[in-house]
Amino acid sequence: MDTATITTEDAGVVVRKGIPYARHGNVELRGDLYLPAGDGPFPVVVAAPGGGWRLCDPRAAKVWGPFLAMNGIALFGFNYRVADKTKMFPEAVCDVVSAIQFVRGAADELGIDPARIAMLGSSAGAHVGALATLGGDSPHFRNAQPANDFSSADASVKTFAGIYGVYDLFALWQQEIADITDPKERRSECLIGAPPFANRQSYFDASPISYVRYAVNTIPMFIAYGTADETVNPQFQTIPFIGALKQAGFMVRDFPVIGAGHFWFGEEPIDDPRGYTGYIAPRLLRFFKQFL
Repeated sequence: MDTATITTEDAGVVVRKGIPYARHGNVELRGDLYLPAGDGPFPVVVAAPGGGWRLCDPRAAKVWGPFLAMNGIALFGFNYRVADKTKMFPEAVCDVVSAIQFVRGAADELGIDPARIAMLGSSAGAHVGALATLGGDSPHFRNAQPANDFSSADASVKTFAGIYGVYDLFALWQQEIADITDPKERRSECLIGAPPFANRQSYFDASPISYVRYAVNTIPMFIAYGTADETVNPQFQTIPFIGALKQAGFMVRDFPVIGAGHFWFGEEPIDDPRGYTGYIAPRLLRFFKQFL
């Protein structure tokens, strides 16, 4: 492993920080691995953080990595390229695919089971994670230029968990134009690099709901959202996505979190049973234990 990687062990959790998993020119992408103490191989959750595609915030991994590791499941939380200066679709999704391929290809070195990989994401992370899960076999997302030594590895996952995600990018754009007058501040346009009526196909290609199909309906799905979310309105995102998944024959565990807004998944303490994260944590753990 790269010499920049830092390994620590605390409270029965082994943390390996700064693991390089992909490179694009001068841009090196890294992730942090949270492992249960003891002998593996362990099942692993590949976790894409949120950040509105403008930044990539790894705080969720700091909350969920130790929690899952203490319950026998590893977590690889990683950064992907963001649209802070230029458009980043499909590049951000390609990075998620690369992260899955890396974890599978380097499984022996990492101490994980390559046959037991799950995908987890919140907000924008749920968006890119869902695209990789449902459409990772699409030519849009398979890197033309190898990003690591494992670019030919299988990029499939056993299961997916999405928290208040964006699943229809055009619907998000319609929500944004009602509130944001400057196109440069609209997250959807930053990601694609153009408004939908200049590049309508890209908004279709960038929407996870477009990849809901019988061919991948064996993937169990955990979908949670806050009923009071004004940032990513569940009426236009999560609820139609859940409906499409069920119509296509997916096994879906859907969890509306009553009264919750946005931003709570990676910020609230897990051990507070009165919090939104504390409500989701045992349910998400049970889901991974069952299907991973």
